[in-house]
Amino acid sequence: MLTLKKLSQNKVVQNFSFMTLGNVISQVLSLVTVLRITHFFAPDDYGLYTFITSQGLLLLNISDLGIQPIIVRSIARDKGSTKDLIINSLILRLLTVTFLTFLYFIYNRFFGILSIEEVLFVGLCALVYAVWTILEYAFLGHQKMFTASLIKITYGILWFGMVWLLPQDYFSVYNLIFIFVGLNILQGIAMGILLKVNGMMTGGRLTFYDSTRQILTQSWPYFSVMLIMIPVQQFYNIYLELNSNVEQIGFFNLARKLLAPVQMVLTYAVLAAFPSLSTLWVHDKAKFIKLITNGFQYFLIIGMTMAFLFNLFIKEIVVILFSAEYLPAVKVTQMQVWYTLLMSVNLTISTIFGSVNKEKLIFKLAVINGLISIPMLYYGSYYGAYGLSIAYVVSFAMMEVIVWRSFTDILNISVKKDMTCWLLIIGLFLISTFIVSYISLPIKILISILMLTAIVYYFNRNFKGDYQNE
Repeated sequence: MLTLKKLSQNKVVQNFSFMTLGNVISQVLSLVTVLRITHFFAPDDYGLYTFITSQGLLLLNISDLGIQPIIVRSIARDKGSTKDLIINSLILRLLTVTFLTFLYFIYNRFFGILSIEEVLFVGLCALVYAVWTILEYAFLGHQKMFTASLIKITYGILWFGMVWLLPQDYFSVYNLIFIFVGLNILQGIAMGILLKVNGMMTGGRLTFYDSTRQILTQSWPYFSVMLIMIPVQQFYNIYLELNSNVEQIGFFNLARKLLAPVQMVLTYAVLAAFPSLSTLWVHDKAKFIKLITNGFQYFLIIGMTMAFLFNLFIKEIVVILFSAEYLPAVKVTQMQVWYTLLMSVNLTISTIFGSVNKEKLIFKLAVINGLISIPMLYYGSYYGAYGLSIAYVVSFAMMEVIVWRSFTDILNISVKKDMTCWLLIIGLFLISTFIVSYISLPIKILISILMLTAIVYYFNRNFKGDYQNE
């Protein structure tokens, strides 16, 4: 029988708990910091600040070259490869970020809106991201998320404190970027020191050429997927830059910031499970299949609940916390949360495919996704942040039919209650889109209480039976 004690000792549950706790605290501090930033910044200034930092993240994602799942999976299966994989991957990442920054200079010269200094900030943000994200892969591979979570919490506290203590006269986009870069450098240094102190940098080291050749040979399907998916997942700012304005960029990025807690919980649940799933597929396929068939319904239920409750109360949250200038972000956020749910389902399925070494299938699905989504996103961006959000939801809903069918057919499984879950998601989406704005706050509170009560009852009645003797 599954007990609370046994559940708490499960490695996936521990990893998820540590990662979630660290990121919840960090996200709360970050969101409170956004209140301070938007208090002094108009939507166009906030749009410029978020545009620079998110473009740095875009360069980082391209520079990853698809190596993240390879590194985490390889370290999870062989801890003695940590030193080789981390050091050589870090060198590779720094080289690619530098090259991509040069390419971004060329793009910005002909199509962009940034000054030379601002493009340099983009490259600098990408470089500091690059260091600590590679080092974090080692913690993920070793399944030592507690230490990494403490570092994230410390970073969040420092960022919160420095922004709130910054005098109004010094409050500018450039000064915030300098603080952001400096704290990320400290975060990378802290992770490096702890990896060394805890003896996690184990094993020998191959030459840079031999090591990267082995990594890239395995990662090319992920890299190909990434290249196809970047215009889908990362070009939202560029679409709005080309077809709308900086103010709309600000609304879209504020919506993403407000959605960060939802996205964080769903994403880190998947990341925490990946090392264990990769190992489980090798050693106990029957248990792996049971985990997926019984467990996916709970992921869908949690995701749809978070999305719907978020829709119920986001308007009140924005009205209380932000000025009237930012009210257009409400509709954007309400629509984007459903894209976040669909994207998290796709990420989960891709993670499962990666665990069973189905990289070529991931690539094929990414190609189809790109063909469906890119034209719709480009067109939707002409209608600002809300139009782009609608395009995301519609295109990913179309793609979900293909992904889910491939998922169940390839693994030859039948996910429990899947049809019921998807019908509920469609119903809640329609209610949140067309009815929620007419519901009073007391009724919203009543609906949320009833919904959470029903879910707790369902979990309590079914979860133990699904994982009895696990």
